[in-house]
Amino acid sequence: MSFLKNAWYVGAWASEVTRALTPRTILNEAVLFYRKTDGSAAAIGGICPHRFAPLSMGKLVGDEVQCGYHGLQFDCSGKCTGTPIDKKVPAAAKVKSWPLVEKYNLIWLWMGEPERADESLIPDFSYLLDSNRKILSGVTHVKANYELIVDNLADLTHTHFLHGNFLHTEAVKQTQHQVMQEGTTVHSKFWFPDGRVPPLMGKYMDDPELIVDRWTEIRWDAPATIRLNAGATPTGKPREEGIQAYGTHLLTPETEHSTHYFYAHARSFKIDDPATDVLVREWQQVAFNEQDKPMIEAQQKIIGERELMDMRPVLLATDAGAVRIRRVIRKLIQEEQAPVPAQ
Repeated sequence: MSFLKNAWYVGAWASEVTRALTPRTILNEAVLFYRKTDGSAAAIGGICPHRFAPLSMGKLVGDEVQCGYHGLQFDCSGKCTGTPIDKKVPAAAKVKSWPLVEKYNLIWLWMGEPERADESLIPDFSYLLDSNRKILSGVTHVKANYELIVDNLADLTHTHFLHGNFLHTEAVKQTQHQVMQEGTTVHSKFWFPDGRVPPLMGKYMDDPELIVDRWTEIRWDAPATIRLNAGATPTGKPREEGIQAYGTHLLTPETEHSTHYFYAHARSFKIDDPATDVLVREWQQVAFNEQDKPMIEAQQKIIGERELMDMRPVLLATDAGAVRIRRVIRKLIQEEQAPVPAQ
């Protein structure tokens, strides 16, 4: 399987990148993150071209990375600026560098053709900077292809079963689902009317018996960023009378069979309540790491090197969003890899 290269991927939360050398593999590329003395972030190739030692085992000398094996130094453009012995630096002594943008408390990398990097193509996650919301974020590692995680997020009827202790409600039987596409953006909207509030939301709303209308609206932007607008309100009441939060799910392929999963919960209710923080953190830990992750990794073991759609899976109505997303990804990759016509 191949990846879409001309796109923005999240490399790290901004707080993860410091004056310490931080390695991370992205799209099968060894990337090394660090901050320069002026505080700006940099990302260069993480393997020294001399004896292929990991540069993360070296150190920073000012704004340059010095290999811990033989002392070659590289600047933030990937150029080797000197060796401890040779007066002339070999022309091949260089590593990659990538266009980088720090935005929304995230470090974004453009993994394709540098001249095509356009910051305006980064999807809007400005709510992560909203002081009127409480943001709780994290990152986990999943031993599975990123598209399996997208599938999981695009059909949230699974939450009533896999996360039943948090979100089960009989309202799943009345699920209303709508899928729309705008360019390379896919919207998958779920509406669960007139049902008992799920257990977790009942705690948020201080009433486990409340009858509510509940919504989950997913926006996916190619190749792998998802904004999830979720909430509940007493049945028949405007949304403003209920609770609402944004879920952030940013999936960066490590390899064909592993993914860096960056997530955040941005709520507009009880923002100064430590007890609600505990509930959200429990949800993130249990739902992501103890429920979703084992299931998706088990899927990957069964699928192996095959493509999921080549296995002819049975499709349900609520798979419409996930199927649309997979089609968009395939189309974008095909267009990117198409040979350029001869002039």
